[in-house]
Amino acid sequence: MQSAIVHLGYHKTATTWLQKQLFPNAVSHDYVPRQTVQDAFLKPCGMHFCPEQASEVLSLHGRNRPVLLSEENLSGYLHNGGLHGFLAPEVARRIKAVLPDAHIVIFIRNQFDICRASYAQYVSGGGTWGSHRYFETARKVRGALTRPWKAPAFEFEHFEYDRLIAHYDALFGRDHVHVYPYEWLRERDALIERMQQDLGLAIESLPPEGSRANRSLGAVGLAMVRGVNLFSRQSVVNKHYVIDLPGSQALRHGAKWLAGRVPVINNRPARLSPRMQARIAAHYPESNRRLMDLRDLPLEELGYPL
Repeated sequence: MQSAIVHLGYHKTATTWLQKQLFPNAVSHDYVPRQTVQDAFLKPCGMHFCPEQASEVLSLHGRNRPVLLSEENLSGYLHNGGLHGFLAPEVARRIKAVLPDAHIVIFIRNQFDICRASYAQYVSGGGTWGSHRYFETARKVRGALTRPWKAPAFEFEHFEYDRLIAHYDALFGRDHVHVYPYEWLRERDALIERMQQDLGLAIESLPPEGSRANRSLGAVGLAMVRGVNLFSRQSVVNKHYVIDLPGSQALRHGAKWLAGRVPVINNRPARLSPRMQARIAAHYPESNRRLMDLRDLPLEELGYPL
């Protein structure tokens, strides 16, 4: 019998593409909308989770096919370090209680790129801080704000993939935890075929080649959007703003649209500073070596810090 599939991220690993262009085409599983997944596993307060209620939200009883869930926040929100790492283990417990035989899908990405993409996402979502303040928030604030269990912010530890993978291995068994590097999407059809074989997944039709759900902003585009974000207090928590103008969200989305589509604005890629790249290069090798002990993955040739 086929098992449920739970894809839990990470953020910035083609999750939107999977959710909009691939998973809805499954004919072997019932694809469940993200909002329903959030209501089942993330909405209940810490001590209020009930597996039976989550099963009802997911409408598990009476289905003819197993469910396919995809929600990157199940691995923790990237801008707050997964609530200082507390959220992901609890979510894993909840998934195990509701879908004990599920296949778990985890996409990873080399940390140079995923950290850069995280900052770009922060700006795209309304952020105004520079990259150094975003990545090193605890060094730029005082008092209670320096305590990540009181005021969570970005944490490099969030992208130590081996810890989450080992946790799910212990709960579901290694054979039910599938890890795919984002970089394998360069051979997209081969990756999709591998996923179908691993997961018992059948896809009716593949998305067209070259399709992308999100456009990356270049360096000039990021700077432009950061300036526009000063006139809105939404939607990220850690930011500055001058005034919250009426219609500021429409202004922000318009700036993003323009920055992503005008070549003169978006032709120079955004890069992290040498100092921040050195910080990333120093932080992740030990974690990535542990990951290679867990999985036979060619991390070095894919650009992961080792």
